[in-house]
Amino acid sequence: MSRSPFPAFESTIVLKHITYRRRQTALSTAAVALAVGISIVIISIQNGFQQFIFDILFNNLPHVTVSPEEGEQYIHLYRNVVDAVWLLPGVIAVSPTLSSQATFAYKDKVENVAMMGVDPEEADKISKLSQDMVHGEFNSVLGGKRVVMGQALADRLEVKKGYTLQVSFPDAKTMNLVVAGIFDTGFPPVDEGITYVSLDTAREFLGEGDVINSINIKLEDPFLAEEVASSLTGNGYEVKGWQQLFPEIVRTLALEKAQNMITMLLIMVIATFGIANVMNMLVLEKTREIGMLMAEGANRGQIRRIFLLESGLLGLLGGILGCIIGLAVSLKLMGVELQSPTGEMMPLPVLINPWDFVTFTLLAMALSIAAGGYPAYRASKLDPVEALKG
Repeated sequence: MSRSPFPAFESTIVLKHITYRRRQTALSTAAVALAVGISIVIISIQNGFQQFIFDILFNNLPHVTVSPEEGEQYIHLYRNVVDAVWLLPGVIAVSPTLSSQATFAYKDKVENVAMMGVDPEEADKISKLSQDMVHGEFNSVLGGKRVVMGQALADRLEVKKGYTLQVSFPDAKTMNLVVAGIFDTGFPPVDEGITYVSLDTAREFLGEGDVINSINIKLEDPFLAEEVASSLTGNGYEVKGWQQLFPEIVRTLALEKAQNMITMLLIMVIATFGIANVMNMLVLEKTREIGMLMAEGANRGQIRRIFLLESGLLGLLGGILGCIIGLAVSLKLMGVELQSPTGEMMPLPVLINPWDFVTFTLLAMALSIAAGGYPAYRASKLDPVEALKG
């Protein structure tokens, strides 16, 4: 028998095996397809959840925060720091803030919350709070002794826009503030526990001069936060990037990603064991055929490649089918709504990354080839004479 160049000869045998053993082919392909499909859905939900968290981190929270040095309560020469920050590349917002605890009272309703004295124009570049206003405007705090609060807090105090309430705290000046605006971010810690006033109002409340106790910075590229923080360190202030400001979120994302990757890898490995079993059975069933091929001139390398090629082809078919299944399910899940902790309905975060389809298809094929390695080696080591005897 004349040798056919690879992979023509091997491909012919492989196609014969696959088409002849349709049931086993279907089961092997289905196992890989199911594993890939599940993996695509899991990774799409993970991508969506990660993007959802990053949207909150990057769009509504500061990327870098400058605080007073240890043992100090305020930053006194903060304007020099602000000017220095603006000279750094990639800075898009710098918001000096004077925050304190305050007791808000209206009639018999009393709530202890955080009161943030801000420049609303700069603060809005960081928090995007103007987009969440349901009554009034965020910059209305500049019009005197006015306050902007969350809808949840307003409901607890039973106040509306235009109402006047009393604000007090030990060692602070008691004053009356007019509710100038109400926002609803959908994030309970903000809507229930944070209020905003102007810097002048906060300073009068605390009886302080031209001081602040934090500078919030927003960057064009959030992943430069550590670099910016390092460049500001050494000026006598405490500087932290978002990775240090919100370590629990970073750890949660990293842990969830690791868990999901391990789960998906185990699913893929279990699926490819099915292919290994099929290939082992094929070697047993085709022992006589293998002997005939070797007797007619097929070398051990060609026999080995036949089984490796068949394993890889089953993995490829399963990977492609799994991608189709995963895409269909992921698209369907985009229409699913979940109830948030605030009681509002929100869409399940699903983000489809086209590169995931390529990755999992190649992974399925690679694992399938690996699963067929031992059966291929076993087939290539058969003695032609013994193989012909069956």
